[in-house]
Amino acid sequence: QLFGSLFVGPTWMAWRVVLKAVFGLSVLDEAEWALFHQLTGRTQAPTQQAREAFVIVGRRGGKSRIAALIAVYLACFRSYTTVLAAGERGVIMLIASDRRQARVLKRYVSGFLNAVPMLAQMIVSETAEGIELNNRIIIEIHTASFRSTRGYTVVAAILDEMAFWPTDDAASPDTEILNALRPAMATVPGAL
Repeated sequence: QLFGSLFVGPTWMAWRVVLKAVFGLSVLDEAEWALFHQLTGRTQAPTQQAREAFVIVGRRGGKSRIAALIAVYLACFRSYTTVLAAGERGVIMLIASDRRQARVLKRYVSGFLNAVPMLAQMIVSETAEGIELNNRIIIEIHTASFRSTRGYTVVAAILDEMAFWPTDDAASPDTEILNALRPAMATVPGAL
């Protein structure tokens, strides 16, 4: 309801179905159910939020906008206070193969936050690297490096264009980034 005007048109129906599946909202109408089955081949919709979701989408398919929407939703509508120590900040990482691609995600995040006055009031500060919110959550951009993911309490990680990240023969392969992220998220209930 908050962001509907930013996602107008039939193109976004598939994304609504994907989001319902990722977050375990199995309340699908008949058309959504048919689309869910077509997209996933599954015969049952999830009833719980996924821990990880990998989505294969072509160019101009809206994946970065949806990734930013997920970041905003998790940052603004979930509470992580029970897992954050005094003074600690939870981080939602937007990770891309380079800073330019990650900044695209951050611009979407900033746009979504500023488009809704209620959410704009949550912004404490905004830099080129991230947006700090008044609920102890920071949405940060990162490049694809397993070293840059260490030392954070990661409440969510959004990995953009992962198919184009370095692979096993690189200094910072995609598998090592995932291996570094999973422990940083292990103690956060509902981390995605």
